[in-house]
Amino acid sequence: MRTPRFTFGQFIGLSFVALAVLLAVLLSVFYAGTRRTILLASEQLMRQASRRVTERIAEHLGEAERLVAVLDAQAALGIVTTDTAETVVLGALGGHPNVTDVTLTYGTAIGTWDHDEPPHDAGDLRLAPTGAGQVSGSRPTAGQAGAVLIRRLGPTPAGWHATATWVMPDGARVPDPPDAKRDATTDPTLHPTFTVPSRPEFRGRALWSDLAFYEPDSARPEADRRRVVSVQKALWSPAGTFIGVIRVALQSDRLDELTRLRVDDSAASDDHVVFLFDRVGRLISRLGPEDRFALLDRAGVENPDGDVRVVPAALPAPIASALATPAIRNVTSAEAMVERIDVGGVSYLVSAAAVLGERTRGWFVGIVVPETHYLGALAASRDRVLTLAAVLMLVAAAGAALMLRAMRRDLGRLIGETTRLRGFDFTPSARGADTFRDVQEASQSLEQAKTALRALGKYVPLDLVRDLYDAHREPVLGADRTDVTLLFSDIAGFTTLAETLDPDALAIALGAYLEAMTGAIHATGGIIDKYIGDGVMALWNTPHPLPHHALRACDAALACVAATERLFASPAWQGRAPWQTRFGIHRAEVTVGHFGAPDRMSFTAMGDGVNLASRLESLGKQYGVHLLVSDVVERDTRAAFWFRRLDRVAVKGRTMGVEIFELLGRRDAEAAAPAIIAPYEAALAAYVAGDFTRALAGFTALPDDPPSRVLADRCRAFLVEAPAAEWSGIFVASAK
Repeated sequence: MRTPRFTFGQFIGLSFVALAVLLAVLLSVFYAGTRRTILLASEQLMRQASRRVTERIAEHLGEAERLVAVLDAQAALGIVTTDTAETVVLGALGGHPNVTDVTLTYGTAIGTWDHDEPPHDAGDLRLAPTGAGQVSGSRPTAGQAGAVLIRRLGPTPAGWHATATWVMPDGARVPDPPDAKRDATTDPTLHPTFTVPSRPEFRGRALWSDLAFYEPDSARPEADRRRVVSVQKALWSPAGTFIGVIRVALQSDRLDELTRLRVDDSAASDDHVVFLFDRVGRLISRLGPEDRFALLDRAGVENPDGDVRVVPAALPAPIASALATPAIRNVTSAEAMVERIDVGGVSYLVSAAAVLGERTRGWFVGIVVPETHYLGALAASRDRVLTLAAVLMLVAAAGAALMLRAMRRDLGRLIGETTRLRGFDFTPSARGADTFRDVQEASQSLEQAKTALRALGKYVPLDLVRDLYDAHREPVLGADRTDVTLLFSDIAGFTTLAETLDPDALAIALGAYLEAMTGAIHATGGIIDKYIGDGVMALWNTPHPLPHHALRACDAALACVAATERLFASPAWQGRAPWQTRFGIHRAEVTVGHFGAPDRMSFTAMGDGVNLASRLESLGKQYGVHLLVSDVVERDTRAAFWFRRLDRVAVKGRTMGVEIFELLGRRDAEAAAPAIIAPYEAALAAYVAGDFTRALAGFTALPDDPPSRVLADRCRAFLVEAPAAEWSGIFVASAK
């Protein structure tokens, strides 16, 4: 009999030693992995916080941008002029409570400057010596609650002079006492906020200025100096005449509020400090109420020619060190970069991300937090585990608890991913390192499934898939009668275009075109039924009910035109000639559902209404127009859009006539109907009544209108050979 080599005690002892060594190794690996995971999670939290601050600032600045866009659109319609400037300024302030100041600086452009020295730094724009001025509206920072101070600035033989009037909440006007302090010493058309936007290269662009002090009326002692950020844009009349530059200012004290947020909601106390700064390390947002604003040069020294920045009452050492870190000050990405710095023997995590690029003139959001905020609990846990490891049973229990804890963490993330999947969120996940391989494989399988579902969404409307998922059923053959609005589109002369392009270039161009079309359709609640070569078939009011779906389809057609025009004008189009798209829109009750074979189906619509919508699109070619709708759509949407009654047609495949209308655009409450409507429809009425002589005269008076030429040719033919006695004005289309 072989004598045992070890006694039971030795075996237990060796087992304890082996277990202790194994546990030490496991604890070391666990601590390193957990530390790495926690730091990765902390970086993600800080990046999310940077994005949240950026989104807040974007929303804050967006109010001014949207107002400038509205004023620009009004100028293009002829609403904004030097005569209406005061009304426009008051209206802009009245509808935008966060806007503090609106200023229109105007001048009369008389051509390009062809001498050696222009009158000011305004590119090649030359202003007349007279006719310049400025109208501004300001909300008071103190007193006169709800009132607006209207200030007019104009040239006089003695220089520029300003007058001011208070417009009270009830509409009453109270002149402000004159004061010599209002007299400007410089021409406002020489200021960069006027000269830069008026340059030709910035036409159509809104330009943001950096922070500045703004005193709407220095003659009033109670009008406190305030810090603003402004956007300005040159305005042009419908005739292409330069009007002036509109400037919209936001009081930027809200920037302090926008940076105040909790970064780590899971902690009892949040040690993160969030702030805004610029590339040279000057603070833009205040750290506390005792901080003040001043004009600082790039070295941080107060200088009247400097920028408006924060002078902190006491700058904490970690923030001072972060602002001096080259990597932080040289960041260029909107995705936060995280660095580790050491201040007085204490480690800190610092993140920095660019905020909105040119819109903020080089602002950055910074976050500073002690590393112990995230790792303090981990270090304490490590010490406790090492203490408990002295006893084998406690060590084993601690090991089991740690394994369970790790498993719960990994499974919790996995369950979170499945929850997102059930909510149809198929975006890829930025997961940390998983402790267990099985969980990692499950996560990888889940990511592969999400990849497949993202691919499926490119072929099938996700709303339809979501309905099937919620109902716990698979798609089966079948359909229902549904009231829908249908849109068909096609590119005019696409066959000829395709022959002139390289196949790869054609595929890329068509992809960009269809992407623009699809985005406009989806934005109005429509779904893409199918792409038919270069054409699109879209539906509204299915699979979910959608109010005003005919109106949405008309909006989508106009949005498609605008989106493709932007595409054709962009560098991505590479200078190719723009494509012309024809649209046909019809509302009808058709059969909508799943058609095809049991193992390969298509969600689509069928019926006479579908055919009519398709025929309307092709009819556009015969009449030389691009947006045709049926009489049903016109009746549903005539209050929102301009239409002209084009003809009464029995399309190919139908015996009944249908009135067709050309969609001309959105109605404007202050604009008259397009001039073509009245004379054309008068001639059409004579045509339908059989008075071809009068109709021909009416159509001939519109020689530049393609539909008028088509109807004039018909009238000539009917004058030679009269139509049947039962003439009803219906034209039978012999072609699709």
